[in-house]
Amino acid sequence: MSSLDRLVRARARGVTLAAAVLLVACAHRADAPSATLTSFGAAIERRDYAAAYALMSSELRQRVPFDTFKATLEAGGEDAQEFGRRLREGANKAPLHAEVDVDLGEKLPLVYEGGRWRIDGQPFETWSQKTPRAALLSFVRALSRRRYDVALRLVPNRYRPGLSADKLRDYWEGDQKTENARLLERLRAAVAAGAPIVELGDEAHMPYGDRYEMRFVREDGAWKIEDPD
Repeated sequence: MSSLDRLVRARARGVTLAAAVLLVACAHRADAPSATLTSFGAAIERRDYAAAYALMSSELRQRVPFDTFKATLEAGGEDAQEFGRRLREGANKAPLHAEVDVDLGEKLPLVYEGGRWRIDGQPFETWSQKTPRAALLSFVRALSRRRYDVALRLVPNRYRPGLSADKLRDYWEGDQKTENARLLERLRAAVAAGAPIVELGDEAHMPYGDRYEMRFVREDGAWKIEDPD
């Protein structure tokens, strides 16, 4: 690890992320990411730190003051200029990647190829039940979007007789509506926090909040919600 890398990690963590941030925060929307990276690297190489700083996103500039950015690069000595040179020379060689937050922590990767951004991964399956976490996301999405037909698929077989999408709607939007809304918010918070899910054969459970636990069961290869609270 170069001295620049060590200094950047210790004093201004956001600076090492500048290249990634620039992919989605170019100075000019018409510029290709590689053009911005080239300009950023060249500015550092010639010690024009103000020009390099101006190419960083507004969010990163809020987190990393210019004085910190400049001092970190100056402290790196020749390593800083070498970093700029590598960035400038490599901007058009290596494929550029980015990720977009889609929903509930799901990310869709993209790659810059042939002058445009292209999808670089399989889009998530909105109503997947392949894993306990997929079932959790499907459950939260279904209730948030009032897709009770989908929520019905997540009900274990032994609870299904006599149950319908309309009855689920009556339950979730009826007298228990306020309490159910709180439950949904707690589950959203658990998803955002990355609450761990423990699998034991065809059963799984996810402790969350200060006293709650969601239980899952697998039937015919699909995970379902045994008890959300």
